[in-house]
Amino acid sequence: MQKIRSHRTAVVASGLLSLAILVGLGVRLDWAVLGVELGRVNLLYLPVFVLLTLATFWVRALRWRHLLPSELAVSRMSLFEATLVGFTATFVLPLRVGEVIRPWFLSRWQPVRFSTGLASIVTERAFDALTLMVMLGLAVGNLEPLPPLISVGAKVVAVLALCILAVLVTAYLGSNKMTRWAEQLIVFVIGKRYPKLADRLVMMIEGFLSGLRGVSSLRDLGWVVLWSATLWGLLALLYQVGLWSFGVDASLWVGVTVCVMIALAVAAPGAPGFVGTFQLGCVIGLSIFGYPDEFSIAYSIVLHSLQAVTVVVSGFFILHRRGLHMIDLKRQVQAEN
Repeated sequence: MQKIRSHRTAVVASGLLSLAILVGLGVRLDWAVLGVELGRVNLLYLPVFVLLTLATFWVRALRWRHLLPSELAVSRMSLFEATLVGFTATFVLPLRVGEVIRPWFLSRWQPVRFSTGLASIVTERAFDALTLMVMLGLAVGNLEPLPPLISVGAKVVAVLALCILAVLVTAYLGSNKMTRWAEQLIVFVIGKRYPKLADRLVMMIEGFLSGLRGVSSLRDLGWVVLWSATLWGLLALLYQVGLWSFGVDASLWVGVTVCVMIALAVAAPGAPGFVGTFQLGCVIGLSIFGYPDEFSIAYSIVLHSLQAVTVVVSGFFILHRRGLHMIDLKRQVQAEN
């Protein structure tokens, strides 16, 4: 009963946060100008949006394969389908439940245990975070004019991410020892004052390294890094193409910056499908380059809608082909909660 109440509270809180963001953005808009901005979209770019969106999911599937034990005979198409169904659940159901749906869907048709798939997704998220840190450092470091301290700080973030990656490789080569050192350091630094936080950090490290152990070789680890860079490069290109569809000839750093800001914004809890948080990320990213809110919101509506339709239509097609329904996904989420 307590879990049900906590789940409902989280759903309501996330929905209210998205609503607050939308209201806060909406009261600042000139709606007539927003309509004009929406009319600027060149629909000839529509096939490009769809292809790039699907390409990002194929790359996610290729990366996921290298995060699973190589002795498992896992179909790349099944990984692709599981990824699309997982993101469909995230667009339709609250609290980003796609992270749970993905390994569940994969385990139904492939020889991958649910726990193994879930651990691999934890590791996947860590690589996403590192890639975003590098992109953030490069993007901010190339913005002008900026105070030298901020520019240097951004580059330090990028270097720090690369250093963390080096630590991950070291952890892969000697994960048991790294786990003990990390746990001892956390307990020593914050264990006495913040025991609960220390326990949570230790569990996060153990979960991440558990997933990392699923990577079968250093070669596979290299592929994970490569596909992570490719994935976020494609996403940045997608947002850059979005600018071109509005007739905006902007620097490639604009697309990279918008990509990073959207990723950071949607990491916050919100309504299903990142409604509100996606728009906030677009406004923040484009405002850095002086674009007005009306253009940013119009841009966010077009890009968000196209991504949502592409993912959800694809996901429901896969569910239908597999003989599943959305109610099956809801039951799985309820079982996990």
